[in-house]
Amino acid sequence: MPRKPANQQFDTIQAIRDQAFVLFGRFGYEGVSIGEIARHSKLSKGALYWHFPGKEALYLDCLQRLHAIFNEYIFDPMRATNDPVRSILHLFRALNDLLQDPRVQSGIAGYWLIPSRPETGRIVESQQAFEAASREVIAETLRNGVAQGHFDFGNDLEDMAGAIISLVEAVVLPLRHQGPDEVKASLGVLARTLFRAYAKDDALIGMTREF
Repeated sequence: MPRKPANQQFDTIQAIRDQAFVLFGRFGYEGVSIGEIARHSKLSKGALYWHFPGKEALYLDCLQRLHAIFNEYIFDPMRATNDPVRSILHLFRALNDLLQDPRVQSGIAGYWLIPSRPETGRIVESQQAFEAASREVIAETLRNGVAQGHFDFGNDLEDMAGAIISLVEAVVLPLRHQGPDEVKASLGVLARTLFRAYAKDDALIGMTREF
């Protein structure tokens, strides 16, 4: 098969990635076939295999694209600030913004439906590495909050970091179906609950009213 010009190859690859991202987000790894992705991309299966070696590689590409979206909205900005209070507040605001992003509007629940099999080993490793890195960003933020005298997590700090990661993943799924005002209200309640439980100064709790 002769190669297409570079610009056409780019457009084809992007079409495959875009269609696969939506389909995997809706139906998960096992719920989507290469044939379905090819059909939605208006390609033959042979043409799709010309650009991607198989479903595992394509799913991994899409999963890493999802990780990049979470990093763009949440974790990269948290890494960039030394103000733990603002950083935690940013997390909740960023979740609100992420939920308005068109890239997640079709659904992303399927990315939490990863079967544990030899062929999906790289996918599972990628997800675990992302979750570990994200958890460390949150844990470091919480440690800084304690060191600066803003919070007292007692023995809960590491568990709280894990709980927040679970929260970040969990709220994206049900809140996606709510309106912007409902999403903002729900996230505001979660932020205020966290601050009421662990903030050492009532003034910090007042900052959550910005929601």
